[in-house]
Amino acid sequence: MNTEPKEERTNDADFIREKIKARPINKRLLFRRTIITAVLALVFGAVACLTFLLLEPFFTARLTPEEKPAVITFPTTDEEIQPEDLYADDAEIAAAQEQIVAETVAESVQASIEASEQSRVNEAITRAFSRYTLDENNADQMYRSLRAVSMRAESSLVLVRSAAMHNDFVGGVIEKNGEVPGIIIADNGIEVLILTYSSILGSDNDLSVTWCSGSSNKATVKMSDEATGLCTLSVSKRQLDAATIGQIAIAPLGSTISSSLTGTPVIAVGSPVGVYRSVCYGMVASEKIPIDLPDKSLRVYATDIIGATHARGFLMNYNCQIIGIIYQGSLENVDSDRIVAYSISDMKKLIEHLANNTPIGYMGIHGISITEDISDEEDIPQGAYVTRTDMNSPAMAAGIQSGDIITAAGDKQVNSWETLVSVTETLSPGDLLQMSILRQGGDGYIPMQIELRLTEADGT
Repeated sequence: MNTEPKEERTNDADFIREKIKARPINKRLLFRRTIITAVLALVFGAVACLTFLLLEPFFTARLTPEEKPAVITFPTTDEEIQPEDLYADDAEIAAAQEQIVAETVAESVQASIEASEQSRVNEAITRAFSRYTLDENNADQMYRSLRAVSMRAESSLVLVRSAAMHNDFVGGVIEKNGEVPGIIIADNGIEVLILTYSSILGSDNDLSVTWCSGSSNKATVKMSDEATGLCTLSVSKRQLDAATIGQIAIAPLGSTISSSLTGTPVIAVGSPVGVYRSVCYGMVASEKIPIDLPDKSLRVYATDIIGATHARGFLMNYNCQIIGIIYQGSLENVDSDRIVAYSISDMKKLIEHLANNTPIGYMGIHGISITEDISDEEDIPQGAYVTRTDMNSPAMAAGIQSGDIITAAGDKQVNSWETLVSVTETLSPGDLLQMSILRQGGDGYIPMQIELRLTEADGT
């Protein structure tokens, strides 16, 4: 029997009716934890970004290998021959003379057979021309045809602009601009390559290229050559819009290996009169003239075209092929206002170097050829005659002097200056070149062996 008081049983359940209160928030502690969390999040984000930036090139290279540009070459035409092929030995000369005699006899027989027929053809041509009169309509048609040829080059021409900011004498900032023409010479799959004049370059210049479509893109320097004053620029193909890609074209390089270009008609495009997209018509007025540049065998020819003092541009034939690059220097006995141009066949190896950004080996030798005829007449050994060496050049350091005659370079016999240049064009800075030379002494020419290490040419 329960004898406990009723009130005590009631008090035992009082805890059920107690009101539970929330624990008070420590605002200071909450604020501190929030700040710590935010700081840790920032640190984590920064570490993640830095890690991504450092490792992204590694993973990109592994997952998506970088596309390499194609190597640019300019193959020679069937009529072009190498400089060393211009010289023949005695056996070859004798065989050629016998062949010439046989061909002469055959030609004389054939000529006698065709003489009567040819005379009838000549009479017919004379009668046809006597009935044909040239007038202003013919002249207009001729110049329209020339204009059509020159317009075909516009898709390959570009205007290269440079802009640089300079301070004037009162502390203000002025913008100085420059413009030169350029020509599209290649597409290596990644970049469009442009040949132009290095006078446009500057240490702080921003370069841009304006295409025939009128659009412009930023350009970067690929390579330059101080000796010739030329350089190549590159424009990433990713920058080009579809309209520009559809309109631009690579300019084909022609051939000037012919023994004589005199009388060849040419068209000057670019800025021959100092204004971009100006055009001049004329012809080659001189034979090819060697110019004195170290380690190079380059020639120029003069035209009858009168150009601006600072004419720049390119010469093309009627097949729209580039056969000359307007030369910036002056020539003795040639009027200063005449347009003079580099012979394009002599320039192709240099343009390949500029297009591929391959360093050019430098010796610092100026020279001329001692041909077989000169050797016989002057009693001088045949080879590459050194006219002088550049100061502080590898040639001077190796002991090569003016008056030396180089007869061998590497494993190749040297019988001309052109042959020596063709050997060095295949070498790179840092390569060693063994040379055999003849040096005149009191008792005649003394054979010597010279070892020369090429360096990198200035401006490349």
